[in-house]
Amino acid sequence: MSVIREICSLGLLSAPQGDAIWGSPRWDYVITPGRRRWDSNLKLDLHTHCREATACPTPSLDIVRDIVAAAKAKGLDGIAITEHYTGAYGHEVKEIVDRCLNGEILVIPGQEIDRVFIGVDKGLLHVVELYLPGDVTFRFIAHPGHPSVRDLDSHIDGSIHGIEVRNPLHDDEMDEERIRQLAEKHNLILLANSDAHALSDIGVFYNEIEIEELCARARGG
Repeated sequence: MSVIREICSLGLLSAPQGDAIWGSPRWDYVITPGRRRWDSNLKLDLHTHCREATACPTPSLDIVRDIVAAAKAKGLDGIAITEHYTGAYGHEVKEIVDRCLNGEILVIPGQEIDRVFIGVDKGLLHVVELYLPGDVTFRFIAHPGHPSVRDLDSHIDGSIHGIEVRNPLHDDEMDEERIRQLAEKHNLILLANSDAHALSDIGVFYNEIEIEELCARARGG
């Protein structure tokens, strides 16, 4: 028995009910009665750290229930789980939600990584990667201004598709006017996320956006 099936056997459900449309059989996005399709606007917090929030390196069914409850309490349709330097936790939570909890919310696996610049423009840029349907990766700059990067404009290339304009942990370090200018110049999606490191902070900020819009921007559409 797989680890996920073993976890599910301890809960109420052994498999999702509904039509799977996420793409890969392993990371299907399950449509269940009353749940909105991913080609409609969804309320999504795209930057959370649930592993740090739960202080548990491996998600159990009970922990995942707590994560789902926190998201639903804020009226969210889903969250991206974006731990530092690893996407594994997000994938594990997504599979438990889809296989054991009937896909109650959408979970987007991702991770937060560093881009280091050495030389005249020495600095550190935090980039969040979201792993979307069809092996598409959407990348956005997290909390621009923390840490400070000299001449951020010159480091934005075609691999970047969005930028945070609101982040409650770092709003005081972020220049909203400059961020909006960069977004317009580089055709970036403006995002507002919680950067939650506690379950109660999930959904403090969120976006109303279609998954397909993220996919299209990442594909260059």
